[in-house]
Formats: sequence, structure tokens, C-alpha cells
Amino acid sequence: MSKVAAIINNIDEAKNIQNYINAYLLPLKDLSINYIHTFSLEEIIEIKKLNKEIFIIINKNIHNDELDNLEKTLKAIEKLNINGIIFYDIALVNLKQKLNLKTPLVWNQEHLTTNYGTVNYWYNKGIEYAYLSSELTKREIDEIKNNTKAKLFVNIFGYIPMFTSRRHLVKNYLETFNLDSKQNNTIKKEGKTYPINDTNLGTTVYSDYILNAVNLDFSNIDYLVFNSNLIDNKDFEEVLKDFKENKENKFLKETGFLYKETIYKVK
Repeated sequence: MSKVAAIINNIDEAKNIQNYINAYLLPLKDLSINYIHTFSLEEIIEIKKLNKEIFIIINKNIHNDELDNLEKTLKAIEKLNINGIIFYDIALVNLKQKLNLKTPLVWNQEHLTTNYGTVNYWYNKGIEYAYLSSELTKREIDEIKNNTKAKLFVNIFGYIPMFTSRRHLVKNYLETFNLDSKQNNTIKKEGKTYPINDTNLGTTVYSDYILNAVNLDFSNIDYLVFNSNLIDNKDFEEVLKDFKENKENKFLKETGFLYKETIYKVK
């Protein structure tokens, strides 16, 4: 049976939804990208008291001058006895081996987490979880599940990060044209509006829609991920409650790439 995992905005939201979820996915402050809200280790310790599974997200590219801090952070996380670390940079794999850490890892390289061959490669290296790309179709997700022993995470609700840059695109634009920052948190293109967020780690652009695939049969998937980024706390709580009670939520059904084959041809 699938478990429900939630990416949340704050500790209060964690408490409000605890009856509807099995796991919290918590982006770590200064070491995660693509998330509106991040958490310190102290805040994660408080959320851990709610007795749910905890997965800490460390998904930014790690630079050489950040390795010492990362090593100290991983040692601190090891003491928390959490369920796993969702990683992007291979530095975490190397440091886990170097430091003989026991905390499980979740492979999540976004656009690269797309096939069971690579999932199995990492599984054989001791990485027992994989967080699948949001560009996959439902057929491809099922194919991966049928051909791996790894436990899988799949996004089924929330805005999807489309693009990330280390550059401060919004800040640079606003400063160049002397614009008010309060009026520029979206991009409009070809009649669509895309949320955009500029943090100390760079800029992220999100999908113009909320992925809402909660009515699809993902009962074969280990963790179904609901992302609260950019969504009102009360609305997010209602979505989780509706899902638990097997009801339709108020948001439009939107399956993203789940039924859209992505094919590129070289001309």
C-alpha cells in the first residue's frame, strides 16, 4: 500500500496534516533548491516529534568549498535517526561511504531519474530509494516499478519545478529596470502564467498548472508526494483529507506528462 509524503511550508502545517500523511519531505536550509520554504535542523527535530517518517532533502550542486559543511551536516543528520536523505549531488554517496553513515539515501537527480537501468545501478550501490522524474509517463513509471527492487517516490500533486538557474534572474531584471519586487513573482508567456522564485541559491520557475493526478492508480508506488509549495495551507490540508477519504479535491484534474510522450527528433 502506498504511503503519503508531504512537502510542507512550516511546522504548523506539519501538525495540521499529521493525520493524513505518513512522511514529511523537508528541504534543508541552504542545501536545497526548488522549494519556497526550507527548514533548519532544529525545526526538523521539532517535526520529528510528530512520529512520522522523515526524509531530508539536500538537492543542490555541492561545490568544493561546501564539502566541509556538508560533512558536518551529514554527521549531525546521522544522529537524528531519520528515514532517509533525498540527494542530487554524488558527493553525498561518497561521504556516506567515507564516514560509514547508516542513514539511507534517495536518488533524485530530477531529469535523469527516468529509467530502471540507472535506478538499479544505484540500488546495487546501496541506494534503496529513487525519486522519479516528473517528465515520465504513467506507463514509464509502471515499467520502472516492475523492473526494480528500489522503493519509489512519485509526485502526484503540486506545482512542478521546470527550470533552475544559479543566477538571480528576477533580482537582476528588477534592478536593471528599477521595478518593484512585490509585483514580479510570475512570468507570463504565450498566455500562460508561471510562478517564479528567486532565493539566495538562485532562481526557479514552476509549472503554470498544479499537477493533480491523485485520482490515478498509483497503488504500486511506495511514496506518493504532495507538494504544498505556493498552495494555501488550508487548501493543501483539504486535498490530503480528500485523498484519505477517497474524494475528489476542488482543483482541476491535471496529469502533466503522465499521458504525454516526450519525443525529440534531430532534424
